[in-house]
Amino acid sequence: MRAITAVSRQLWWEVARACPYATFFHTPRWTEIACTAIPAVRDRTIAVFLPSGVRVILPLLEVRHSGLCTALLSTFEGCYGGIIADGPLTAAEATRIYRLAYRWNVTSFAYLANPLAPPETIDRTYRIGDEIAHIIQLDSDFETLFDRFSRNARGNYRRGLREDARIRRAHTIADWQAYYAAYRDAVNRWGEDETYGYPWSFFAQMFTFAQAYPHEITLWVVELDGQVVGGRLAFYWNQHVTLWHGTATRAALARRALFVLDVEIIRDAIERGLRYFDFNTSAGIAGVMQYKRNFATTDYTIPRCEYHSPLLQPLVQLAHRWQHHPIEARRVPELAPGAAHGPSPSPNPAQRA
Repeated sequence: MRAITAVSRQLWWEVARACPYATFFHTPRWTEIACTAIPAVRDRTIAVFLPSGVRVILPLLEVRHSGLCTALLSTFEGCYGGIIADGPLTAAEATRIYRLAYRWNVTSFAYLANPLAPPETIDRTYRIGDEIAHIIQLDSDFETLFDRFSRNARGNYRRGLREDARIRRAHTIADWQAYYAAYRDAVNRWGEDETYGYPWSFFAQMFTFAQAYPHEITLWVVELDGQVVGGRLAFYWNQHVTLWHGTATRAALARRALFVLDVEIIRDAIERGLRYFDFNTSAGIAGVMQYKRNFATTDYTIPRCEYHSPLLQPLVQLAHRWQHHPIEARRVPELAPGAAHGPSPSPNPAQRA
C-alpha cells in the first residue's frame, strides 16, 4: 500500500468517475466549493495505491489549524464522506487507509458514512451515532414509481398542480436571488434571526459554480402566480442525485407547491437514467422524515464517526480557553448534522422547508 498526500485533480476525477458509489460530495468539486466559501480551510485529501492496482481516494478537509495540530473532516458541511475506489478492497485495507487520517498531529477527524458505499469500505471504530438517509431506488418507470408514493403525496401533488405550481431550472442570477428571498422568508418562519444560515455571498458563489457545471449542480425553483416561492439545490454525480438545500415560503407550503417540485425532480432523475434519488438525512426530525417517506424512500442507516486524539484533546481544550478560532467564528448555525465542530445534530439545509 502506497499513500500520497499531493493528490492530482486528474487522479481524483478518474477515481470519482470510476467508483459506482461515489457521490458529488466525494468529488474535487465539493472540495473546491468548500475552499472558495471558506478560504481558511485546506484540502488534505489522501490517495492510496493498493497492491492489487486499485486506487483509493479519501477526501479530507483541514477545518481547524493551530500550530502543528489540525482537525480533519470528510466532507465539507458534514456531508457524505469516507473513501471511494476504482475497484474492490477489503475491510482490512479500508481500516488501514482510515488510519492514515489519525496522524500524530490530528486532534480530530469526523465523517458521515456514505449510504451507497459497500460495508467493507466504512470504518465504524469511532462511531458516535447514526443518521438516516432517505433514498428512492429508481428501478421503475415514473408511473409505476408514482403509484408507490403514499396517498397523501399523490393527493398533494395533484392539488399543487391545480394551484398551477410550476417548476423549472434556475438560469439567471435573478432566479437565485428570488430563491434566496424565499429562503430568508423560511428563516423568519422558523423564528431565527437575520444572522442565521448562509449569507447571499455563498449562493452567489454557488451560482457561479452552477453556471460552469450545470450537469453537476442544478437549482430547481417552483413558481406560483409567476413568483418563485421555493426550490431545491440538487447535486448530480454518476447515478446519484441528492437534494442538499431547499426552501419554501408559506404560500408554497399552503398550496402544496413543494410536492410538485419534488415529484418533478424525481421524474427528471428517472428520465436521466439515474439509479438513486436522495432526499438526504433528516437529523431525526420526525415531521421531515415522514415527509420524505411519503415518496416510498428506503431508510439507509449510516454511522457518523468522530475520532478525538487522546493525547492532543486535553491540549486542544486548554488552548480553547485562551484563544479564538477563526474557523469556528465563521460557522453558520445551519451546518449539516455534527459537522466538524461536534456531535450535536442540527438540521442540514435540505432538512427544513
